[in-house]
Amino acid sequence: MSITNKVGIILLMVIAIVLLPYLGAYFANSGVFPENYFQYPVLGCPEKAGFSWLIFIAFALVFLFVIVVYVYPFWFGFKRVPPVKNEKGPEVGFPLWFWLGLLMWGGTVFVLWTKMSEPKWILNWADLPIFWGFTLMLDGIVYKRTGGQSIVSKVPQELIGIGTASVSGWLLFEWLNFFVEDNWLYPKGDMLPVNEFVLYAVMGTSGLLPMAFEWFSLFKTFGKFRHRYSNGPKINLPRWVTTSLLVICLAGLFLSGFFPNMLFFSIWLSPLIIITVVLERLDIWTPFNAIKKGDWSPIMIFGLTYFVQGMLLESWNYFSGVYIEGELMTFNPAYWSYSIPYVNRYHFGEMPVLGLLGYVPFGVYCWIWWITYGFMLNVPSRYYNYKMEDGPF
Repeated sequence: MSITNKVGIILLMVIAIVLLPYLGAYFANSGVFPENYFQYPVLGCPEKAGFSWLIFIAFALVFLFVIVVYVYPFWFGFKRVPPVKNEKGPEVGFPLWFWLGLLMWGGTVFVLWTKMSEPKWILNWADLPIFWGFTLMLDGIVYKRTGGQSIVSKVPQELIGIGTASVSGWLLFEWLNFFVEDNWLYPKGDMLPVNEFVLYAVMGTSGLLPMAFEWFSLFKTFGKFRHRYSNGPKINLPRWVTTSLLVICLAGLFLSGFFPNMLFFSIWLSPLIIITVVLERLDIWTPFNAIKKGDWSPIMIFGLTYFVQGMLLESWNYFSGVYIEGELMTFNPAYWSYSIPYVNRYHFGEMPVLGLLGYVPFGVYCWIWWITYGFMLNVPSRYYNYKMEDGPF
């Protein structure tokens, strides 16, 4: 199949992901959407289904299973690998961009956490210096640990490309969020004019995917951990299984407009599964390919990137506001909170604790989306046919 045809199929896939939930909601609402259904930023949301111990326990068991697999992989068919020394190059100091990132990130967090009302230009655009500042810090740590090799030092253009892909990669979730009646919202988003908030969202979300790749680079500098999941069960799903998954996920997106409470979790899984299956059918490499040879390291380690980063994001967000007699007080217009059915209890910051599980597939999605975006635009990348042995970053 030609590259042009493959790109065309990928575009149709993306259109399907965008259009199916809209069609489902259109029919569910008899062609008349409720007022503020597509309001952005989302300032409020409909009342959700109440807490359910049955559903909470079910998701908790899944969460526990994931944790056990990560901590005790040898219980699940993974074999121990010989000890691997950390790969360290010559001694080098932290690069200039580490200190620049520390200033960007640290200064902005200080302004947010001390609940300062000025300067507005920092408060209104806080995510941009926080996300990119932290990205530069992580890269600087990788640079020091590897003796001068990191994404910024070797392929800075790729980090910019990943940042560009990050905008569309995240805004897709903002779109899908409408059709589950707003799992997350920005209760103080009206502190900014709508056009400014949208511009802010576009610019700020450019830093989301780069942090995942920097965490991956950092995790790889720990030799033993880098290969911890490299000798596991070899799984090659039959074609009928992947076809079934594709159909179920496409149907789930369509039905989310009918059953937003029941399918609230689908937006975190469906895009990842749909895109991965389509790329596989087009014979485009994804990190899932390594599982066929028993190497789970790319998926397992990349899944951890946003589990760690997600907890940091929730912390940065939570401490930028304070609740006084139940009323949120913050000068951060991008402060977010959650409205999740069935499991909205026991929180980590604003996030229901079981919601942290959603960060694991989102981490893998970051890689899958970059492959998709780069392939469509013919952008070269070292992450398109990647092996864990490929370089120190």
